[in-house]
Amino acid sequence: MHPGEFPHRYERDSPEFGRIVNLCDAVFAISLTLLVLTLDGLEMTGLVSFALAFFLVGNVWWHHLRIVAKLAWFEPGLLALTLFLLAGVALVPLPTSLIGAAPGASSAVVPFIGIFALLSLISFAFILRTHRIGAWRQPLAPRLFRWILVDWGTNLGILLASLVVAFRWPMAALILLLLASAVGTAVTGILGPRERRAWF
Repeated sequence: MHPGEFPHRYERDSPEFGRIVNLCDAVFAISLTLLVLTLDGLEMTGLVSFALAFFLVGNVWWHHLRIVAKLAWFEPGLLALTLFLLAGVALVPLPTSLIGAAPGASSAVVPFIGIFALLSLISFAFILRTHRIGAWRQPLAPRLFRWILVDWGTNLGILLASLVVAFRWPMAALILLLLASAVGTAVTGILGPRERRAWF
């Protein structure tokens, strides 16, 4: 698609683009700050859930930062996906507090992993739409795009697998999420093309 097909688009140097980015940063910052309220003193379960949530939200923010850095313009579709992403980020403190209160309960772990699976899915959809409408600042090589899909698909698969496990073995699901995410990121980083590092 050509940018001219989108009458309501916000170019990178426009005030509207800056307002969208500022809103994103504000929501991420507030969500990270509210995670402190999930702590109940210095109990280990609360500290672990806080650290895990802070790391995962920070990871979502980092990838969102890298994506927006390569974005030429926003249009209504990308803006809608951004708002869905921010809604999910704003909800993170709630399931985090549930884990702090009952770390071994499926009713706590399933919503926690589920919200991050949703965030990953929304980010994945954002990348697909950006590529489809040609909103990157520079064209994305087909080989690099395939590796990005593999990378994101692997991350989403890990989250969904952890989500399924969480219904039966909540604590095992959290451990699987941590270990598999670290291994998956390392493998795709090593095997992926060098130019990928300049993108995500």
